[in-house]
Amino acid sequence: MTLDYQMVERFADSLRSRGKQPATIESYCRDAQRFLDYLGRYDLPPSAVEPSTLMGYQDFLRSDLEERDNSVRRTVIGIRQFFRFLSESRAISSTPFDSVPIPMRDEALGKGLSTEQIAELIHIAQSGRPACKAARDGAIVSLLAYEGVKANELINLRWVDLITEGNTSSLHIGGSRARSIRLSDATLSLLLAYRSQYLNIRHHAIVQATDKRIFVSFKGRDASSPLPVMTRHGLKFILYELGDKLPLAKLNTEQLRHYAVSYLIGLGRAPEEIMAHLGLRRLGNIAKHLAQGKRLTGDNPLPAQSAAPL
Repeated sequence: MTLDYQMVERFADSLRSRGKQPATIESYCRDAQRFLDYLGRYDLPPSAVEPSTLMGYQDFLRSDLEERDNSVRRTVIGIRQFFRFLSESRAISSTPFDSVPIPMRDEALGKGLSTEQIAELIHIAQSGRPACKAARDGAIVSLLAYEGVKANELINLRWVDLITEGNTSSLHIGGSRARSIRLSDATLSLLLAYRSQYLNIRHHAIVQATDKRIFVSFKGRDASSPLPVMTRHGLKFILYELGDKLPLAKLNTEQLRHYAVSYLIGLGRAPEEIMAHLGLRRLGNIAKHLAQGKRLTGDNPLPAQSAAPL
């Protein structure tokens, strides 16, 4: 007997019935699918899957796919949840993975991105072609790096979430950490530049879309085929592509969000204000950045940073 790939769809339905967030469902199902593909490469039936199989898969992720440790940890959690579902559904007699320890979370802060690197990333993005894609990519980097928006929050943003009144602007971010944030002048400028390009798109897929997401996707080498929805995988590819031009190997949203914490600290924002801006519930990540800043500068706080250059 082999695992039925339709079980992944049933797994998704089970997660929805339990009230899991769409981003979590997408992530867990992607992890389950990739693991099934891995088993298929070795013709492993369910009866042959053992704890050592998952340990071997972890090594495969780290070496062959060059995954970060925290990504491997998240993947293991997703696979464990999938096999628990298979066991509860009686697709398998029992799950072999509950005894496999979950990799420890890497809490250490890696070498952070610099202000100059972020400015160069935005410059690289804006220098791309066509103009709409270039404007989109610049706005994406700014939202991730200066505002600390998470990946799933960014791809679900809609134009109605952007509110501009006089000299102020705010962005409503939905999801489990719903909040409204005041945008920096730099981010607003990039978003408005992108919106002017977006409004010129005449492709039927965008014009007829009822759900007007802010960030669309582009297919084809000349980006001639826009799609009304961006995926997490598409966002990941955009950042990889931009990072390679700097070069920053495998640039990711986590690195940019970490930069956002340091950037907001540098602007003199209070920890509570930063937590509200980023949708954080614990002080942990902010405290690590504060501690790192003190180690680098003594007892003095991080120097204030000027508004991000365009």
